Amino acid sequence: MEPSSLLGSEAGTRPLSPKQKAAVEHGEGPLLIIAGAGTGKTLVITRRIAHLISTKKAKPHEILALTFTEKAAKEMEERVDLLVPYGYTGITISTFHAFGDRILREHGLRLGLTPDFRVLSRPEQVIFFRKHLFSLPLKTFRPLGNPTKHIEALLSLFSRAKDEDVGPEAYLAYADRRLTKALATPEDSSLLEEAAFEKELAETYRHYQDLLMEEGCIDFGDQVSMALRLLRENPTVLKKVQSQFRYILVDEFQDTNFAQFQLVRLLSESHHNVTVVGDDDQSIYKFRGAAISNILGFGKMYHDAKRVVLTENYRSVQPILDVAYRLIQQNNPDRLEVQEKIDKRLISQVEDPAPSLLDPPVVHLHYDTLSSEADAVARIIAEEHEAGLDFGDVAILVRGNADADSFLRALNVRGIPYRFTGNRGLYSRPEVRLLIAFMRAVADFHDSSSLYYLATSELYRLPDEILARCNALARRKNQSLYDVFKTIESVGISVSPEAAATLEKLLTDLQASLQRAREVDAGVVLYEFIRRSGLLEQYAERMTTAQEVKIQNVARFFEEIRRFQQLTPTAALHDVVAYLDLLIKAGEDPPAAEADVDASAVSVLTIHKSKGLEFDTVFMVGLVDGKFPSRERSERIELPVELIQEVLPQGDFHIQEERRLFYVGMTRARRRLYLTSARDIGGVRERKVSPFVLEALNLPIQAVPTTKASALEAIARHGAVEQPDLFTRRAPASDEPLYLTHYQIDDYSTCPLKYKYTHILRVPIYQHHAVLYGNAMHQAVAAYLSAKMTDQTISFEEILVVFNRAWRSEGFLSRQHEEQRLAAGRAALQRFYDEQERGGRKPTYIEKEFSFTFEGNRIAGRWDRVDETPEGGVIIDYKTAEVHDQKTADKKAKENPQLTLYAWSYRERFGTLPVRVELHFLDSGFVGTAVRKEKEIEKMQEKIRVVAEGIRKEDFEARPTYIACQYCAYQDICPNTAGAE
Repeated sequence: MEPSSLLGSEAGTRPLSPKQKAAVEHGEGPLLIIAGAGTGKTLVITRRIAHLISTKKAKPHEILALTFTEKAAKEMEERVDLLVPYGYTGITISTFHAFGDRILREHGLRLGLTPDFRVLSRPEQVIFFRKHLFSLPLKTFRPLGNPTKHIEALLSLFSRAKDEDVGPEAYLAYADRRLTKALATPEDSSLLEEAAFEKELAETYRHYQDLLMEEGCIDFGDQVSMALRLLRENPTVLKKVQSQFRYILVDEFQDTNFAQFQLVRLLSESHHNVTVVGDDDQSIYKFRGAAISNILGFGKMYHDAKRVVLTENYRSVQPILDVAYRLIQQNNPDRLEVQEKIDKRLISQVEDPAPSLLDPPVVHLHYDTLSSEADAVARIIAEEHEAGLDFGDVAILVRGNADADSFLRALNVRGIPYRFTGNRGLYSRPEVRLLIAFMRAVADFHDSSSLYYLATSELYRLPDEILARCNALARRKNQSLYDVFKTIESVGISVSPEAAATLEKLLTDLQASLQRAREVDAGVVLYEFIRRSGLLEQYAERMTTAQEVKIQNVARFFEEIRRFQQLTPTAALHDVVAYLDLLIKAGEDPPAAEADVDASAVSVLTIHKSKGLEFDTVFMVGLVDGKFPSRERSERIELPVELIQEVLPQGDFHIQEERRLFYVGMTRARRRLYLTSARDIGGVRERKVSPFVLEALNLPIQAVPTTKASALEAIARHGAVEQPDLFTRRAPASDEPLYLTHYQIDDYSTCPLKYKYTHILRVPIYQHHAVLYGNAMHQAVAAYLSAKMTDQTISFEEILVVFNRAWRSEGFLSRQHEEQRLAAGRAALQRFYDEQERGGRKPTYIEKEFSFTFEGNRIAGRWDRVDETPEGGVIIDYKTAEVHDQKTADKKAKENPQLTLYAWSYRERFGTLPVRVELHFLDSGFVGTAVRKEKEIEKMQEKIRVVAEGIRKEDFEARPTYIACQYCAYQDICPNTAGAE
């Protein structure tokens, strides 16, 4: 295959510029691509991957591409799939943390990690730390009057240490040196005090890590730092990983931290075939540990590195680029442009718009008050929309989510549709607050606030007058609201028969739920409540956009409940409620669902979230000193300077970072950029215009005029901050890729309404015991096979630990049923273990994800196991279904559509079909085998065409049949079930 056949195969893309071509076609050795805003860095990195494959410099599995977000990794994967030909999938495109996680899951036994280790979120770390607070060697940092005071600061310190590649032992060694020095100078008591502090911190860091290991947990920073440690301490593993990845590419290199760069250096140590793409002027994640010295010092680290500077901008008109360049030059000399003596001035490749429409391209507007500023922004958007500008081409960029309220209110008053990515979190949504109130009320009948919320909800609708009188009586008598409800007839509060019935139902529901909470876990109690109350039927029947968002939020909350149950000692409701309350107090609040709305809406988002996006017209708002740049917030407990590995810039790095953030916001605009500010934003003093505005526009402060609001605008600004209900849910465009797994394909083929319930609305369902059993078995089998694949030893007892940890006591008919299922699972695992130990093959892949493009759609999934044998590849899937004879096992393997999809994905990856597919039935030990042919792949392809067309047309009509409805989890709430024949 000729190189040009790949470089020109991406539909709809422009030809590469000479500089881009030089970067794409670079041969061996290190390469630094300095890619300014809008210069096509993603295009270059994906074309370079394609070039490496097409010129046979590398096989797909020898390429590792690293980036920072799952979204960015997915977008890169999609682009690469469009570029590389049939049979060339298999490139590893991953985030740093996902890649580190993969290394740890494959080889973590060498560090003492179990294969099923859990990665804790930050709020979960707080809870973990709190649980072990008095077993940690804390004294100064655990004041008895407020023992939890320093938890957040301590966790931030440990996270910062991991970003700097400083492990507990290195921190302890530093602390010991400090202590030795202090003891040598006893006359200086302050030295001894500071050394004691550092010793306490270092000891706590070490104990915290030990506790995580004991409980099979790691935190976010460990995914990189522990992967580094594993590779350094295990030369065999390091050599294996180094030999696999012969070419390494890093996107957004300016956002890497020190530890991540060390991982890249270690992986590329033997060949130096490392390509990094980035722009020092867009480094905006210092608060996440990003080390700008990585990109500034790349040339010093790799003296033979080739350097390519991309300056052709394909996004913005030249005046916008000019003012942005004037601003960013204020960061000199701590910029690559100065240090490397290069020219980074961006040159627009975009034709200037007609002056009558968009002249001038950059405007600064200064107002008397914040409300005036917000009103003016909304008015300008409305006027430009009248002139033909689509709302979807407009963005309002704020410094922080809290700065958006005035602008949302102003948009609402004018009826302008918008999307706000900083909407309230999941736990604040009314439909979720209702479920939380129910759980709290059941866990504690005397939680009057929760009971009050429940009583006023749409489920019970107790009259306001009665509630007010009950509440007043409860306060007056110092009783709980529950006590008043129980004795309402004897305390002189008269109620109507309807209200009495409502109260009786509320109290009966609470009592019934409390009784069930003694028998089943929290998730079951909550599920039965929404079933009994009729909420679940409401979720399934009402199909408005607003209702669909409610359903998705309830589904997300159920996912959170399942996560809590994995972390609490028991899955009992009172434990889950206590854990949920701790998480909320620690700052946990998962994102709520957002309506999948029509594209024509103004985007309101923070500048950090705007990174990688572009809009025709951008409003950067709230540009006053003290807000932008923000005031620096130092860490409460700072990592000692002696332990910081990155090279800090000479200037004020906080102001430099804020200036880079301002620069990123400016360069999001294609045609028009508005910079707005207000003299009075609330508070006791007036605000000055941001110095960044003056730097960019080269203005003295006296040259900024102030605009005042009219009286009518001042009156109209008191509208509520609510999203206008102007949307209809957006169907996928014909050219927009769908993401389809085997389960989605099968669900839609069975019943389109089931697909909608499951994959769009995600209506909560009661977990079937067979599903939970199968999940626990799969995790245990995967743990064994992962160890075998990497030549590690794992005992049967360790397999059982994984099985027991994954087990959930949910959905079983009785305790006896559960105990018998547990015993059957352990027996099946013992048989599996013994068979494998006697001579089972060494697997090639375990739990290996795959994805490929078919007719514009992404087909994705995960192989349980793949073995590469002398005769060819063998795909193995493990099942827990009951099969008791060989004929049935072979029949199931022959008819299984999932195995057909797996065989097809194998062909996409390796260019040939597997020699056979196998179904391994764990409970009986039978193995069904079959061979997949092209005709079966073609049938699957036609099936996917039908599914994709139906989803794009939003054809979600029910297709009831007796068999489908009988086994459907939604049969009790689906209005079409009764029509099945």
